[in-house]
Amino acid sequence: METLPVVLSSTLLVLVIALAIFALACFVALVKGCFELRRRVRATSSDFGSVLLKSPIVPGVSVICGPPDVSPESRALVRRLLDLHFGRHEVVLVLDDPPPAVLERWIQEFHLYRQERVVPQDLPSAAVRGYYLSRDPIRLLVVDKQPGGAADAFNAGVNAAQYSVIGLVDGEAEFIPEILLRLIRPMLGDWERTVAVSGVAPPPPAPGLAGSIGAIESLRLWLARCAAFQAWNKLLPVPGAFLLVQRDAVRSIGGFRDGPLQLFLDLHTAARTNNLRWRTAFVASPVSFRRAATTWHGLLRQVRGDQRQMAFALRQLRPGDGREFLGLVSIRGLRPLLETAAYVLAAAGFVTGLVHPALAALAPVIGIGTGIVISMAAVVLGELAQPSGMAPGPLAFLFLAAIPENLGYRQIRNLWMIAGFFGASAPKKQNRGRTVLDRAPALRTSKKK
Repeated sequence: METLPVVLSSTLLVLVIALAIFALACFVALVKGCFELRRRVRATSSDFGSVLLKSPIVPGVSVICGPPDVSPESRALVRRLLDLHFGRHEVVLVLDDPPPAVLERWIQEFHLYRQERVVPQDLPSAAVRGYYLSRDPIRLLVVDKQPGGAADAFNAGVNAAQYSVIGLVDGEAEFIPEILLRLIRPMLGDWERTVAVSGVAPPPPAPGLAGSIGAIESLRLWLARCAAFQAWNKLLPVPGAFLLVQRDAVRSIGGFRDGPLQLFLDLHTAARTNNLRWRTAFVASPVSFRRAATTWHGLLRQVRGDQRQMAFALRQLRPGDGREFLGLVSIRGLRPLLETAAYVLAAAGFVTGLVHPALAALAPVIGIGTGIVISMAAVVLGELAQPSGMAPGPLAFLFLAAIPENLGYRQIRNLWMIAGFFGASAPKKQNRGRTVLDRAPALRTSKKK
């Protein structure tokens, strides 16, 4: 029993030190992202209506969309994609085992007719039952396929796409009609190396405390997982992003194993394994975003949804390949778990008298205090990197929202993130053949050729 206080105190001290290290890493990423954004804003032209970019000589873009239903929101998304401003683009609408009534609704909505065509099966996917075109003057291809899941639908869309660039959009994203004109520029500047582009910006804060907290979370993602990771050439998609990926790069890694996040992880893994000079580019201007949550339930849905996707993607990496993203695994998986354990251990030690009160108080001071500093820094650095034009009053409210965010919400959010990261079930197994690592020698040989 005499050693129990020592063990508890030592364990709590280790947890507190780990939380301090995580907080420092987060702050460094925010600062790095701020400087990267300022550099990109100075180097980026605001003229996105160039006639040259609408020229037929610019590579075409096939935007792949796999709506889960035929709701008004899904139909509106397809129409917005059809109205994008670009020289050559098409929308590939992939329907994964739609019921007859759903397929008929799509046929009526866009006046579709069946077309027989031969499509190369470069990527494995479930059998396609039919291809449909529209009688209207719109560039829409509908793929009706047997059930296979989201990754299988993406692969079927890549097979059916006619252009060399693949577009991917978050179903909840709000984007401008000129977005393809903005995203294609980094690829045209360095076509041989730039295999993927991501465009996203933090949304305007929604009214209320929940909306402000959601906006702060989006700012942290924008500065760290977008801008800072781009500076380190480890860019990953975030919710609300619009993506462009070279079709040949998708084919070279064997296609999709899950969603866009997993695809970017596979691109980074293939580049490192095969010594490829691939890079990803980030367009930080407000071309696309996901609306900030307006309710606590909306915050829960967004946090857990993003955490599940992250868990699915990171679990499919082998331990050796996870070294590049060890910091991401630590922040998204370990930090919420260690912080919650530190609070529980500090409270138990204080109540039982087994831990010195000063040490017990250090856990919430480090956890809550650094959380407030990081959130406030995200607001300040985000405004410094790209001024939002907010009035002083709303900007001050957003800044001060970091305090209640870390005095209750953050602790509950930790539980959500733990459940999303460790409690998420594995994605449905598919017959995908060899993994990206098994194909690594083939990639190297192809590059030499």
